[in-house]
Amino acid sequence: MKLESDSPKFEAVMNTLVDGAIMIDAKGLITSFNLACETMFGYEREAVIGRNISLLMPEPYRGNHDQYIQNYQSSMKPQIIGIGREVEGQRKDGTVFPMHLSVGEVKGEKQSSFVGIIRDLTEEYEAREQYERLQQQHFHLSRVSAMDQMGTTIAHELNQPLTAIMNYMNAGVKMVKEAEGADITKLSLVMEKSSEQAGRAAAILSRLRRFIETGDVEKRVISPVRLIETSLELIMPLFKNDNISVQYELEDHLPDILVSSVQIQQVLVNLIKNACEAMLEETERRLTLKAYSSKNAAIICVQDTGKGLSRTDFATLYEPFASDKANGLGVGLSICRTIIDNHNGQLWAERNSPQGSCFYISLPLG
Repeated sequence: MKLESDSPKFEAVMNTLVDGAIMIDAKGLITSFNLACETMFGYEREAVIGRNISLLMPEPYRGNHDQYIQNYQSSMKPQIIGIGREVEGQRKDGTVFPMHLSVGEVKGEKQSSFVGIIRDLTEEYEAREQYERLQQQHFHLSRVSAMDQMGTTIAHELNQPLTAIMNYMNAGVKMVKEAEGADITKLSLVMEKSSEQAGRAAAILSRLRRFIETGDVEKRVISPVRLIETSLELIMPLFKNDNISVQYELEDHLPDILVSSVQIQQVLVNLIKNACEAMLEETERRLTLKAYSSKNAAIICVQDTGKGLSRTDFATLYEPFASDKANGLGVGLSICRTIIDNHNGQLWAERNSPQGSCFYISLPLG
């Protein structure tokens, strides 16, 4: 039996649907509007029947909707008809909300009608945002933990320029007190040296502040080589007395990547730290950092000459709490993989020849 869109049986069927369901004619006028849509949009059925479907859309969808239908009818090439996609709807009170819309065509004897099935994504979006906030807090705590482990070295790094500033300033004060016949050129040099050391201390503090910040994690275009350099500046002071040689194999004119720089630094700091720690009991301690392009990605490699990874290590490499370090939580590589996944990249490990490990990061070019 054929059901007309305005028949009681058709409306009864529409009202059994959990998702919103709307039917429009070829002119875009609403001919059916189920109970789920009433709840979703805040309109009663009688208030929308016969009105253009654009009533339920914010701009720019509202102004373009009739053109969508005309384009489909003239070309028969679907832009959204026959396909599902995420769009925005507008409630009676003017609020805009995310929704998933699937549109199907119902061919009639004279003209076609269109049925839209709608699912409100508001709760899903809120849950996603909450998850991302919790994830960022987790990443931040990991960076703070890394800074805590490096605290003594950081204090030493800051102490050097601060001590130098104090010495230069004391010398300057002494020269000013002995103003008669003072060597102005020498005094100027003392002040210049003092300023340089102040800048050095400020740069150290700036790097640390950016690394542990909780705020802006927006993705920006940046050079992979610059990320490697700043990551080394952060972590290598921890190993300055361990005779680790650092080598570079960096491709010239390597294209930029679109990333959250603080998060990728977090990954690189973790990988470099792991590589250095793996070599502390070895005679040869060579850290090699590589960066090159491959297809549409930038590849960064952290290579060491440490003890290497066993089969068991490979099996549990990214599992939380699987660390074999005395004071390790085993969450570092797990967090690293999550960060790289969030950047649509890849993180993997290979054995180095003749010994050691290679950790690779692949990130899409910006």
